[in-house]
Amino acid sequence: MTGRAALVLVYNHRYEKNIEILERIYADRFSHIYHLMPFYGGTRPNVIPVYENSYRFQGYMAQGLRDYFDERYDHYLFVADDLILNPVIDEHTYLEHLRLTPEASFLPKFVILHEVDHWWPRTVEAYKYRVDLLGAEVRNELPSHEEAMTAFKRHGLELQPLKFSQAFPPQFTARGRVHQLLRRVKHCLKRTKYTLSYPLVGSYSDFVVVSAQSIRQFCRYCGAFAATDLFVELAIPTALVLSCGRIVTEDDLALQGRALWTDEDRKVLDPFGVQLKTLLAAFPPTYLYLHPIKLSKWNTAL
Repeated sequence: MTGRAALVLVYNHRYEKNIEILERIYADRFSHIYHLMPFYGGTRPNVIPVYENSYRFQGYMAQGLRDYFDERYDHYLFVADDLILNPVIDEHTYLEHLRLTPEASFLPKFVILHEVDHWWPRTVEAYKYRVDLLGAEVRNELPSHEEAMTAFKRHGLELQPLKFSQAFPPQFTARGRVHQLLRRVKHCLKRTKYTLSYPLVGSYSDFVVVSAQSIRQFCRYCGAFAATDLFVELAIPTALVLSCGRIVTEDDLALQGRALWTDEDRKVLDPFGVQLKTLLAAFPPTYLYLHPIKLSKWNTAL
């Protein structure tokens, strides 16, 4: 089965030099390519200017919908401009490799917030998040708390209160540590439960595929979450849960994404000598994507 896909490249910043490079990388693989670029002022018809903080790039997807939406597409592949998809992924093969059916969407992996066993600032942000933000009237644009909980259950996602250490950031000043200690004592005495005010889930969000059936509702929720300052790694997965009937993750796939955050991680790139042509020709066959790949540091001649 072959799907009809739109490739939507998402830029955190106005890196216009990357447009041509990414077109060369993907032109033979996707017939329909769009670029979501902050504050773009050029004339390329497939580059869509967006206006939002990059920490909330779910807002790019919402703002650009009218320009990249088309009834002929079955899926929309949102790919960060510094993420390189395995070259085996194209408009003819993505359904097979991502194990998608027309109604299904894709997300790398769910991060269940109460299960996070290390310091992650997103858990603090999730605890602080409120739908009712002054100046943003979105309560009626999102499902109710009960409806959201039903959607979470439909996807097999459990929500439990956060631990104290998940709900509050570590303190590094003497005064901060005193306040933290007093807060913890209060927590112990009252046995406080740190329950989220609105159901949220986390995920790596630099590669997401949204079905045509879900794209309008997904973007509506993305816009609401952008308006209420929700960080993208909470907003996109939650919007997908609320709008999609079925979500495939890397747990279901043979190919696995590879994040390159540490010097040890980046050693996987050593064989390619910062030559983009070499990387694409000998892309590690078990990886779905490599991220981040900063194109400004590579020889991008193809």
